[in-house]
Amino acid sequence: MNASSTPLLHENLAVVIVDDARTSRAFFQRALVPAGYTDVRIAESGPQALELLAERPADVVLADWMMPEMDGLELTERIRKRDEDEGRYTGIILSTAREGMDALVEAFRHGVDDFLRKPFDARELVARVFAAGNQANAQNMLLVTGRTLARDREERGTSWTIDAETGLGNRDYFEAQLTTHIMESAIRGGVVGCALVEVTHRSVRTEDDLLLLARLGRRMMRAIRPTDTVCRLEANRFGLVMSAIDADGFRESVFDRLQRDITGRPVSASTGTLRVRMHSGFTLWQGPGTALSPADLIARAERDLRERKAD
Repeated sequence: MNASSTPLLHENLAVVIVDDARTSRAFFQRALVPAGYTDVRIAESGPQALELLAERPADVVLADWMMPEMDGLELTERIRKRDEDEGRYTGIILSTAREGMDALVEAFRHGVDDFLRKPFDARELVARVFAAGNQANAQNMLLVTGRTLARDREERGTSWTIDAETGLGNRDYFEAQLTTHIMESAIRGGVVGCALVEVTHRSVRTEDDLLLLARLGRRMMRAIRPTDTVCRLEANRFGLVMSAIDADGFRESVFDRLQRDITGRPVSASTGTLRVRMHSGFTLWQGPGTALSPADLIARAERDLRERKAD
């Protein structure tokens, strides 16, 4: 079988189709089932989709943007909140006839992953479901790995690498990851990126602080690449370790995505919803050559963070 005939298929991928139009639901089902997607459930409305997800999670939700009672953006917000509560990730694709960048920006701010534009093409539909499945699988693997590390920490009775409140790596783990990436770049070449992210909010309850930090940690894990590392360093500060072949591998889109995912949607708390602000500092080091110390790289990112906060 050559590459062009290899099916775009994830085994056992669970898909939920949400559309109030019978013809659209039928089209999506006729495209996905022959392509090998057998776990396809159908909902005629947002509330019905939420009922299906409560019964059993889905890996990918394909929903119409414009629906009565609950549109695609509200459905996306409800799914994202459920994901944060349950510690999982759902890929979300909206089908739409809307045009223009403003519509895309609005949807991305609500947590949408991808779009399928009308009129529909069956091959494009299968490809986009495949891509959304890739992202969902990667994000859920990261979440499972984080929970496994947290359980291992509890069983070993030690917390030297894990932050207890978020389940992320702590400062020791952050510096260890920086050291590993720097040494590899010093020998083989490549670029190491170090970022510091500070989040601020107005919370009056300690339990809300801890809940918010855990949820923000999950949002950061969704926003970064699978090869990147996010850790909680102290209080409301997080650290990111990234690597690439060259400096062009670090794009503003990574921080735009972080900004969108962290500040674009409020975070639920016992006192209501909390709005979050974010500042970030970033620096690069490129090998090969004499390795820079993790402390020096962190200090450079710290200076950049102070300058950005002062602007």
